[in-house]
Amino acid sequence: MERVETTIANNVLGDIVWDATYTDWKDFNGVKFPTHIVQHQGEPKYFELTVTDVKPNAPVSLTTATAGRGGGGRGGTPPAGSEDLGAGFWLITGGYGAIVANFKDYVVVVEGPQNDGRAAQIITEAKKLTPNKPIKYVVNTHSHFDHVGGLREFVAEGSTIVTSQVNKGYYEKIFKYPRTLAPDKLSQMKPAPKTRVEYVAEKRVLTDGEHTIELHHVQNSTHNEGMLIAYLPKQKVLFEADEFNLDGINTAVPPDINPYHTNLLANIERLRLDVERIIPIHLPQDGRKLTTAELYKAAGKNN
Repeated sequence: MERVETTIANNVLGDIVWDATYTDWKDFNGVKFPTHIVQHQGEPKYFELTVTDVKPNAPVSLTTATAGRGGGGRGGTPPAGSEDLGAGFWLITGGYGAIVANFKDYVVVVEGPQNDGRAAQIITEAKKLTPNKPIKYVVNTHSHFDHVGGLREFVAEGSTIVTSQVNKGYYEKIFKYPRTLAPDKLSQMKPAPKTRVEYVAEKRVLTDGEHTIELHHVQNSTHNEGMLIAYLPKQKVLFEADEFNLDGINTAVPPDINPYHTNLLANIERLRLDVERIIPIHLPQDGRKLTTAELYKAAGKNN
């Protein structure tokens, strides 16, 4: 056998081909096995393995994998809730976090993560908190699929995506891909709304004169070159993805400093942001509120 190919549904890319090629077959004590295995999901190479040895019927210890964090995966989406951040802003909880901002004539949501189910929860909460207003903008922090998976639900609502200029043309392209295996709300709309995207270079301010969201590019991010953070100046809150994630209670300075943490801190200091609270989109499992002092500690620096 040289190749296996099938089509699968991907919540970001739609119908994609998943293929596996098996080459360089060798005989290992009577068992023929490929020594080079390559898989693709869509265009990119997804997996590659070079096999140097095969032991037939070797004893194997199998253990049950524990569920990972994230909420909203195939195992089900936790109920959504909200925390009042003050002055017309709320944090949506129960899965990946999102911010809802009640501007004068419209609503801004920061992050459309995970999948259509999570996005629908966020939209439902937004409409409860800010009735009879359109969600004009959904801000996307970066292009990793777990932070993109709910954007199509917002496009179906008529929202414009605000994202880094690094992603220019990307969402307009992939949202046109066919979705016949698992049609979503957007793909079933006739005619489908146009995917509207606006781009951020280094900074953009969304404001109606009373409510303000500052979007800043995280320079030198090694997680994603187009990373954006959202700063709420009135609340002194920084909303960020993947640059500062802490689960559980951690009160000690870590023995190994995470460069994500030092770089985020460097950007906060460079931008002179007055931050009292940091909210990771991957919300802490223990529900605690992270302070800037904890970021300094995690970065091995004094506040």
